[in-house]
Amino acid sequence: MLSREEVLKIAKLARLTLTEDEIAFYQKQLTRVLGHIQDLNQVQTSKEAFVQHVPNDAESFREDRAAPFANPEGLMRNAPAVENDSFLLPTIVEHS
Repeated sequence: MLSREEVLKIAKLARLTLTEDEIAFYQKQLTRVLGHIQDLNQVQTSKEAFVQHVPNDAESFREDRAAPFANPEGLMRNAPAVENDSFLLPTIVEHS
């Protein structure tokens, strides 16, 4: 089972503040998730196990291309902060 300290470290990385009840809950839940991952790691797969063809009815991807936004002024009005026609975001990386 994940330790309390491991859960708190994960919470800090995710910028979450957890109550004692939440710490206990996530200890159990994250331990279960990691257990499932360990189970999946035990599955034997060969290097030949790959898709050899794409079905005829498979969805095709659209072309990825830039397109102008229809109403950029309206979009910027909803932003909490704007600078040079761009969203202004708070710094999330802390330097130590």
